[in-house]
Amino acid sequence: MSYALTVPERLLTWLDAERILKQETQLWSDLPPGINEINCYFDGLDITCTGDTQTVLDWLEKIFGKAFEATSNNEAHLLLRAGNAKYPVRLELLSQSTPPSKQPVYPLWREITYLQEAKASENAVSQSFELPPNFSDGPRLISFHSFKGGVGRTTALMTYAIARLYAQTRQETVKVLVVDADLEAPGVTFWLSEQHKPQVSFVHFLEAMHFPPESTEASLAFFAKELSKTSRHFDGLKRELFVLPAALSLGEIQDMPVQPSHLAQNPSNPWILTDHLHALGKLLGADAVFIDLRAGLSELSSPLIFDPRIEHYFVTTVAKQSIAGTSEILRNLHTFNSALPEDIRVNVKPSVIVSLLTPDLRRTPDYGKAKEMIELAYPASDSLDEGVEWLEVDFGPSLMSIGSFDDAFDLLKQSSLYTNSALPWAINSTSINSTDMAAPLPHASQTRQQFVQRLHDVCEKEYAELGSSDDCLVTDPLRNLGKHYSKDIPNAVLVGAKGAGKTFTYLQICHTQEWKTYLTKIGENDRVGETKNWLIFPLLWSSNVDNENKKIVHNARNHSYSLLNIKNQDLQLSEIKNKIKNNLESQEQSWDDFWQNLICQSLGTQANTLQALNHYLAGQEYSLIFLIDGLEDIFSDPTEPNQNEAIESLLTLVNRLGELPKQHIGALVFARMDYVQAAIKQNLGQFLSRFSAFQLNWDPESFLRLAYWLCAKANIINAKTSAAEILTINELIEKLTLLWGKKLGKNDSKEGYSARWVYAALCDLTGSFQARDLVRFFKFATQEELKNTKSQWNDRILSPESMRLAIRECSKEKVKEATLEIKPLRDWYNRMREENIPERQIPFSALSVKLQPKELVALRELGVIYEDTDPSLGDKRLYLPEIYRTGLEFELAGARPKIQALLKKNLGKMPF
Repeated sequence: MSYALTVPERLLTWLDAERILKQETQLWSDLPPGINEINCYFDGLDITCTGDTQTVLDWLEKIFGKAFEATSNNEAHLLLRAGNAKYPVRLELLSQSTPPSKQPVYPLWREITYLQEAKASENAVSQSFELPPNFSDGPRLISFHSFKGGVGRTTALMTYAIARLYAQTRQETVKVLVVDADLEAPGVTFWLSEQHKPQVSFVHFLEAMHFPPESTEASLAFFAKELSKTSRHFDGLKRELFVLPAALSLGEIQDMPVQPSHLAQNPSNPWILTDHLHALGKLLGADAVFIDLRAGLSELSSPLIFDPRIEHYFVTTVAKQSIAGTSEILRNLHTFNSALPEDIRVNVKPSVIVSLLTPDLRRTPDYGKAKEMIELAYPASDSLDEGVEWLEVDFGPSLMSIGSFDDAFDLLKQSSLYTNSALPWAINSTSINSTDMAAPLPHASQTRQQFVQRLHDVCEKEYAELGSSDDCLVTDPLRNLGKHYSKDIPNAVLVGAKGAGKTFTYLQICHTQEWKTYLTKIGENDRVGETKNWLIFPLLWSSNVDNENKKIVHNARNHSYSLLNIKNQDLQLSEIKNKIKNNLESQEQSWDDFWQNLICQSLGTQANTLQALNHYLAGQEYSLIFLIDGLEDIFSDPTEPNQNEAIESLLTLVNRLGELPKQHIGALVFARMDYVQAAIKQNLGQFLSRFSAFQLNWDPESFLRLAYWLCAKANIINAKTSAAEILTINELIEKLTLLWGKKLGKNDSKEGYSARWVYAALCDLTGSFQARDLVRFFKFATQEELKNTKSQWNDRILSPESMRLAIRECSKEKVKEATLEIKPLRDWYNRMREENIPERQIPFSALSVKLQPKELVALRELGVIYEDTDPSLGDKRLYLPEIYRTGLEFELAGARPKIQALLKKNLGKMPF
């Protein structure tokens, strides 16, 4: 806990001394050497110790400062400000050394609050508690809590309960138990009609469990029998609802000798209340037990809030008081949960339901601040995950006046929470004794490992060979190119970020050798008749093109030479680069003249100008489309004046070609975005807009289509290449669950959705995605999966563990590749290593990692770095996408910034 006051200023009464000692020792779990036990009483502080008493006195002085006084004969006291009283400190020296006595700790706010500073590595929770074993069968337990009343907690609970009843088919029986555990202001209790009000209550239940008249089992059987008498059926006999009211009259609450905290202080089992509620639900045959908890930091609720076997939902509005209180609860819960064993911790993520939202409220600063506070209160263990599940409820006036179960069943099924959250949760919901996560993979005759191997082989081949296959996924830019250029010869600049697939697309066009064939390839068969005999002629290509793909380039050239009856004048790429290098050094020719001459020399005709070449081709049956790629291989610094001029001239070549009368020469220039931004100094926006239909961007939809297409290439999950371009987004997501599952856990878990997680892991923080990274991801994920021959994930090909490990390897290889090709990144990375900058933490400032302003601008434009413009963040407002973070050896600082949260901030919402 943190206080503005100093320790001496906080000492008003002896209870403050006890609080400070609890905080210092993390609720007595971390006593210093030599101290066996500490007890605070109203008349003094008793400490039993072994060894040197002066060590104990020094420890107390260190804690309490000037408020601690000791005399020469080892007498000591604390000074209390209220009345200037002296609080005696009594030391008892033990004759022999004994281990410190372990004092019991209970799941109550007054004790859990002192664990919030405990280090998770010390496993303070599991040391203090005997954690409860998971239930092997019976109903799921779901609690709803709020810090503040009047925020819609009870209606949210009933929305989920109704969804659970209606998620099943009519052939299946489903039963739900609702427990009104709000023992100060009951809600569901008052919805009960006299006909359906049982003769027992939660107050009775607590008393019977704490003081069973005969036995616990007999009492449980009695309560189950009584609740069965007044259960209610909805829409026939297949949906049954049991309700345990808080009390039969408010008088029971006013005289309540047994409270949940009494059961929680059972030294042998502080979780016994949950055990009893689960047992009651099991006796009733319930599929789920919903528990409506008392609002606030109340010990009426804490024994259930901290039980890791219960699914927790916290309801709040965006109001400051409600968010501040909810955040405090989540901070405590996160500290408690973070010290749980890992196999338990991954399944206890809470959900936050933000209620009473309107469009206007979503636009206010309070909404954004609320999300930020919640995310900081319960940070994720992984930057790609979300710490809490964030759910939203639109305001509905009719929901404010629900007064009966009939009203609830009529109105709540119309709420946004029911449609968007509760019903999907209920559909995925299974009873605890269910072990199936989803339907098994198809093709039972083939093993899961065979599917993994096939996907690995395809992705390794695609990754290694770049574009040697003439089979590709037709994306919108490729299709738009065919739509725009069927009557007019292609003449455009295709802009894309690093890794967007420029070279791949270049090779795919080379494969076709003629534009008619390209149109057929992309499915634009109806437009083939509109075209003329346009030949594909590669002029410049990337040095990344390997020997196999060089054949594709040279075959396209030779095809043009043959049809034009031109003697082969095939220039090697090295010769072309030498010509460019020489002109960079000598500046003998203007760049417009240089490119014109290079085009003519490549063909080997008598023409030496574009006009002459165009005239020559006018007398032939054929026209030529020149393909140009690999500018970044030739021009290392696009900002250097002479290189900049050369690039600008090449990019504007399409303008000069467009001025030719009866144009017979076209060009497709492939250029990286940062090169275009550096070269086009005037009207950049207009230039990019002109060619925006062909911009090589991979959006979220194409991400899904590429994933499915790769599965089709591997012949897994029943995917078909022909379907990759026609399935809807929802259909793609559904079919890809066989690849990576619906979630990064069981389908009914609160883990993130797999498709969204992979997308967030691979894209930059503005949502741009690179196809090569997905192929690389599958390559590494399948490598990991092939090592794991005993995977329990029989409903998917890639397990969550393999996918998480793959991201690290992807990042390392991504950076290794990018530092070779992106000079600003290479310079910055080398500088960090040479100057040994150890504190690489996200978010960061440019100064802290020796990032030069010019480099920052370039890397920001390339999507390597994202800058949050929120001024409240100060200097440290630079972020790295996850695909670069590990490779650049950066760690996540403090409350881990979540990639998905930043994407939502930039995109408005996640795309799927």
